[in-house]
Amino acid sequence: MIAAAALALAPLTTAVPHAGFSKHSHVHLHAREAAPQVQSNDGQCGGDLGFICGPNACCSEWGYCGSGAAYCNAGCQSQYGSCSSNSSSSAVGSGTGAATTIAFKTAAYSRPNSWSSSTSSVESSTLIATSTSVATSAAPASSSAAASTLLTSTLPSAATTYSPTATYSPTAISTSVAITTSAPAPSSTSGGGSSGGFGDSYKVYLGDGTTGAGWPSQSEWTDWESMWTANMAYISISCTQFGEPNNSDQESADVKSAIESVAFSTSIDERFILAIMMQESKGCVRAPTTNYGVTNPGLMQSHDGAGSCNNGAVQNPCPSSEITQMITDGATGTAAGDGLKQCMSESKATDVSEYYKAARIYNSGSVAASGNLQDGIATHCYASDVANRLTGWVKAATACTLG
Repeated sequence: MIAAAALALAPLTTAVPHAGFSKHSHVHLHAREAAPQVQSNDGQCGGDLGFICGPNACCSEWGYCGSGAAYCNAGCQSQYGSCSSNSSSSAVGSGTGAATTIAFKTAAYSRPNSWSSSTSSVESSTLIATSTSVATSAAPASSSAAASTLLTSTLPSAATTYSPTATYSPTAISTSVAITTSAPAPSSTSGGGSSGGFGDSYKVYLGDGTTGAGWPSQSEWTDWESMWTANMAYISISCTQFGEPNNSDQESADVKSAIESVAFSTSIDERFILAIMMQESKGCVRAPTTNYGVTNPGLMQSHDGAGSCNNGAVQNPCPSSEITQMITDGATGTAAGDGLKQCMSESKATDVSEYYKAARIYNSGSVAASGNLQDGIATHCYASDVANRLTGWVKAATACTLG
């Protein structure tokens, strides 16, 4: 069993994409600084927010509105919405296995452009301490802009100690990860990316996304297999944050296959798709569908997408066809809104900044008039987060405090 430890963390962005007409508008897991106790207009509730859910909606332990057992039973915040009579503060989980401590922390999150509130919303992201096979890195000093919630749940041993397979098993991650303010030289300059990129560290990137502004070149990205394997440390237990069954080995393998297939058919770099997926859902195939004017389902939290394994009813197992549809919706867009492909085209860039600009567009709907990817609405750290994911960042504490 891993001893529970309170983690005081500076803001880490995993925000959801953008809004407005054909743009990708949605909400999901979040928390933010204190606000008046009024009805939520974007699904946030409870805790530091003070927002309450609408009629017949429950405020889950994770701080967002919805219905069903994951929202209304264990951990439901009764002062911010309806709860079942059997709700309790105990952690959601069943089965046997090692206890897993999961620290949920706040991070800046995108509010659709069409909403009138001037206060930006904030989404919950996760830093997960798994079993002894995946060690956590040290966290920085606490920040007034973020609050941490600690959950200890009992997970099946298969989720807490990921069984090695030929391709998909996560490797142990060192506890001695340094937070960098300047990136070291890459270990390779091959077009496919170096095997390790810059390692599990975080550097804040500011400016227009070009290498001239200090952003990493594509040759400095970690390679696909290494990136996938490192992120399996989160993917394998990512559904715990939603109170849903974690991915099976087969489901995670299907996610990998889907990303590879969609990347091939769209000519979008598979590493970029993975980075966006980790920002949006951490790879949980049963990530909840949010619906506050626009439905945002699945792994990529797409705009009115068709793919979902948690759209009112949870599917377990999640069929490979649904997993592929979730990735497709986020990558290629839907009839209702843009995906990564459209965002890349809208960036009008022909260098590596195409990816970083596309990430910002996917998050907020546009790049600010200044051209700086940290400016404008929604999640200011989003593009920097994506750049760091592409160069190997997984568990190290973020150094971005822009929100």
